[in-house]
Formats: sequence, structure tokens, C-alpha cells
Amino acid sequence: MRKILALIGIGWFTWGYGLCASLNAQEVTTAAHSPQAEPPRVPASLTLAAALEYARRWHPHLQAAREQVRMAQSEALTARLHPNPTFTFSGENITRTDREQEWFAFFSQTIETGGKRERRRDIAEWTVRAAEAAAQEAERRLLTEVKLAYERTLLERARWELARENLETFRQIVRYNEVRVAEGYTAEGDLIKVRLEAQRAEFALRRAQLEYEQAKIALLRAMGATSFDLEFELREELTFEPVSFQADELERAAVERPEAVRARAEVERAYALWQLERARAKPDLVASFGYKRLGLNNTLYGAVSLPLPIFNRNQGGIERAEAQWRQAEAEWRLVRGEILAELAAARRAVEIAAEQVESLRRDFLQRAEDARAVALAAYREGAADLLILLEAQRAHTAARELYLQALYEYRRALHELERATGLERLPRGVRPPTSSEASRVSP
Repeated sequence: MRKILALIGIGWFTWGYGLCASLNAQEVTTAAHSPQAEPPRVPASLTLAAALEYARRWHPHLQAAREQVRMAQSEALTARLHPNPTFTFSGENITRTDREQEWFAFFSQTIETGGKRERRRDIAEWTVRAAEAAAQEAERRLLTEVKLAYERTLLERARWELARENLETFRQIVRYNEVRVAEGYTAEGDLIKVRLEAQRAEFALRRAQLEYEQAKIALLRAMGATSFDLEFELREELTFEPVSFQADELERAAVERPEAVRARAEVERAYALWQLERARAKPDLVASFGYKRLGLNNTLYGAVSLPLPIFNRNQGGIERAEAQWRQAEAEWRLVRGEILAELAAARRAVEIAAEQVESLRRDFLQRAEDARAVALAAYREGAADLLILLEAQRAHTAARELYLQALYEYRRALHELERATGLERLPRGVRPPTSSEASRVSP
């Protein structure tokens, strides 16, 4: 009887140990969880590099992507573990006095065959790599959004400054005509026309200010900020920055983009899954060893269980895994083609945008400035009508707006090319070669 009680005690001890381990794991998980800190306010003087770093650290989308990597890593930890043993304690004829009582106490352990544990570990490792690549892809897309929002804010600020300068110009013309009307040299109708133009310029300034503030809000949202205080200014300027690159270098960088890495990882993961399904066709052994008591006789107990793979040899699972493997390979080829096509389009966009900026900067702006200066001088000398001056001022403002838009399109194309190559920043230098020039360069 004491031996029976000892066996019962061993069973209770094993169950209690497992329960305590489970509770400790839950306590560790609860202690490891801590609420995320609130994002701080953005710096009063914000550079593009500071905006990107802020988004990396505080944007909730990137935090969620990093947690996805942790989830994949936890799955990899589980995949490396062996199956848990099973403890069984049973008795027969406990209440019968006319028959001998039987007591069993034994452990059972599943012995995996076919390298299933190694295949699970391979799948988990490739899943982690795919999750890491997905997190990098999410970060790259988010940083591109921040770059474009920053450039848009630069454009709207430049437009606001241009509108303010334009309003000041019309106010000067109004003051000049007020003096001329008072002296009797100019008709009052000209003063009314100039005042109307000044009012129109004032309305344009208010609209430009609204669009500038909306662009700043969009930038804060792209950065993941929770405080939309607009008391910050951008430190950089909307300027032309030529870049230097080689087509083959960009292509090598593009095929290492996170999307390509993730697609290749999915291929390897699908292959490892196919190997696992093939290994599952081999049955696992279940070995049992323990103690048996029959009446007054004590004996050892041992058994081996082996399923017979006569009918089900996991044929469906193997076929499904092979189809997934072929599908992943096809998707990798598709992703590679899309990346190269996107790279070619982005390169061409940078080339055209650079040519447009240089063309406007070389002749267009200077001609508009000269035309306005000539019209203003002629008007003050009385040799030109007011309408000629107003038209020259409008043309000058439109020319500068067109140049600002061209600068924005060029800088936007640069960031799109950075996204297409997977590089955070292209090297600045000489103007990029055009397609015709690049074709004459020997590899």
C-alpha cells in the first residue's frame, strides 16, 4: 500500500511541477508587458534626418511590425522543443475484494522520426527572416511617406513665402499709385485695379498659409506624432540636389530590397514545409516505461506504439506543400520583375525631372525676372500701361511657382528612386546620366 501511495505522490508532484512552471511563465509574460511611452513633441527646427529618426522610433506601425518579428521568433523557439512526456497513473478493481487490484504508473514519450524537428526549425527560421524582411519593407514604405510629406511641406512653405512676397509687391504698387493719384498723375481707376490685385494676392496668401499648415499636419501624421502642435519649422530648403549613380549599382541594390528578401525567404520556407510534409509520412514512435503492481507482485512495464502507414501516408499534405513551393517560386519571379520595372521607371523620372529643373533655372526664371523689371521701369517712367505691369507680375509669379513645382517633382522623384532601390539616401553629386548617355557608357 505504501508503494501505491508513493506512486500517487509522484504523479501529484509531476502535475504540480508542470502547473507551477506554467504559472511562472504567465507571470514572466505579464511582467514583461509594459505600456508604450507617448511620443515626444517634434523638435522646433526639424530636418529630414530628424523626421526619419522620429518615425523609426515612435510610429505605431513600425512598433507593430517589430512585434510581428517577436511573434515569429517565439514560434521559432517553440519549433526547437521536443514533445512533452506524458505521465499516466491508473488502477483497476479498486473496490473489488474478490479480485486482485492492478496499479499502473508509467511515462510515455513520443520519438519523432524523419527529422521532423529539424524541418520545423527550418520553417521557423525562414519565417523569422520573412517577418524581418516584412518589417524592413514596412519601415522603408513609411520612411518614403515621411520623405514625401517633408518635401510637400517644403513646397507649401515656398509657395507661402512667394505669396507673401507677391502681396508685398502689390502693396508697394498700391502705395505708389496712391501718391500718383493724389498728385494727379494717375487715374483713380488704375488705383482701383491695383487694390483689387492686392486683395487677390492677400486671398492667395491666406490659402497658401492654410495649405502650408495642412502639409505640416500631414507630416506629423506620417511621422507618427500624437501632438499636432505646428510651432515647428523645417530647417532645410527646397533646392536642386544633383545625384550620382550607376545603373548596375542601382539594380544590385534593388534586388536586395526587403520585398525581394521576403519573397526568397518564402520560397525557402515553402521548400522546408514540403520537406516536413514528406517527413510526416514516416510514423512517430511512442515509447512507454513504468511500474505495474498486480496483487502482491511488482513488475516493470514497457511498451512501444508504432502507427502503420498503410492507407494514409500524408499524400495530400505533400502535394499541397509542393504546390505552395512552386507558387512561392512564381511569386518570387513576379516580385523581381516588378522591382526591376519600378526601378527603370523611377530612374527615368529622375532624369526627366532633372532636365526640367535645369531648363527652367537656366533661361525661364531669368526671362520672367527681366520682363517684370522692364515693365516696372517702363510703368514708372509712364511708358507702359498698368495692365502691362500687372501681366508681367503675374507671369513672374507663375514662373516662380512653376519652378518650385519642378523642384518638388524632382526631389519627389529622387525619393521614389530611393524607394525603388531600397537605399535610404542616394549619393549626391553630379547630375545623373540620361538614358542615352548611360547607353554609351561601357559596363
